[in-house]
Amino acid sequence: MSFHLGKPILVMVVIALVTGAFVALRPGRPKADLTMWLFAQSHYKSFDPLIPEFQRDNHVKINLELLSFQAELMRLRTAFMSDLHNPQIPDVAEIEIGTVGIFFRPPVDDVGFVPLNDILKKTGWYDKILEQRFAPWTKEGVIFGVPHDVHPVTITYRDDLFREAGIDLAGARTWGEFHQLCEDFEHYWQKRGMRYRHAIELPVADSGYIVAMLLQRGINIIDDHNRVHIDDPKVANTLAFYAELVAGPRRVAAQSSGGTGSFTKDLIDGNLCAFITPDWRIGYIKGFAPSLAGKLRMMPLPIFDPGDVPTSTWGGTMIGITKASKNPEASWKLIEKLYFSKEGLETRRKQTDILPPVTAMWDDPVYHQPDPYFGGQRGQELFIKLARQIPRRYVTPATSLASAELTVVLTHAVDYVNQYGSQGLERQCQIWLNKSARDLELRIKQWSFDE
Repeated sequence: MSFHLGKPILVMVVIALVTGAFVALRPGRPKADLTMWLFAQSHYKSFDPLIPEFQRDNHVKINLELLSFQAELMRLRTAFMSDLHNPQIPDVAEIEIGTVGIFFRPPVDDVGFVPLNDILKKTGWYDKILEQRFAPWTKEGVIFGVPHDVHPVTITYRDDLFREAGIDLAGARTWGEFHQLCEDFEHYWQKRGMRYRHAIELPVADSGYIVAMLLQRGINIIDDHNRVHIDDPKVANTLAFYAELVAGPRRVAAQSSGGTGSFTKDLIDGNLCAFITPDWRIGYIKGFAPSLAGKLRMMPLPIFDPGDVPTSTWGGTMIGITKASKNPEASWKLIEKLYFSKEGLETRRKQTDILPPVTAMWDDPVYHQPDPYFGGQRGQELFIKLARQIPRRYVTPATSLASAELTVVLTHAVDYVNQYGSQGLERQCQIWLNKSARDLELRIKQWSFDE
């Protein structure tokens, strides 16, 4: 008996059949009872050691799946749009603050995450978590996520270089005073030949820094009901002030090289001598600039007007239960283990300097120790003091659009300052912002769901 395609092909067919049979019959990986998606490696490292005990105590199999930021966003968004019963959707997922608005576009009842108001209050966790920090993860009063963090904001600066120039930067209580001290600093060093030593790192085309300042003033450029506030007169005032920090004759800022740790080289070299620092950024500075130990200090943010808060909030992550979850009760227990348990919070603290949102943890003596890196300053204690004052930040599907509009207006303001100076700048910013507001209102109306 012969094989009409020849012996070599016959051999290949036999090998394929044998291999296929082996793969089909071999034991597979145990099927997970719960799957969790996350995008941050530091989170994975802090969660992974807790999983074996949770599996043992709850008799479930957990699959922690670390995805790239974009992969998680695209896969989850696509799955939510197609079928909430899709078995590929995870039971639990972490979402970054800059993208959560995408998932809040549908009407409240159609959001792909489980509402958590009742279980948070029933379990008592609602009263144990900093209340303002629920705001980014809430749509029309419905909470869809538990906060991983608080992210209060300070300014970290080269105290040694400012002191050498005879300047007590921490003495600045208002942004106007801060600007003047930064000008004095630059003049001091320019007279000594340091033309490229700038007081602070601020980019010329990134609205994120302006958003942080606006939150100090109680302004979300888009509120939690998709109402537009980008044309508020305080936005024009803040934008004009920022433009003078980064451009024109009173410029005191320059851009860093960016990156996770490369920006610290400018701090080490004394090219940029102050940085806006949410708590997560402190970890990068310590890790990449150990040579600066003892030379740095932190201070609260200056304010614009009485009633402003001396901090802001920047960045963040939530964890939520998807409506596709096979076991919402076990999913909630997993969240409690990873986010609220003593061992979970302790594991997280060892990985980062990020302040947790569970306020009872802030009484731990570990958060109140002098920090040699900051010359004995109690840095974590400062973050705790400021965390109690953080503003509410809302995130909607239109937030990213508004931020982009604000960046465009910022570039116009920078060009204006470079050409004409500050005369008429705020009035011109208001004109641009009014136009942006009308454009945003039209775009929001066009793609809104009919509710």
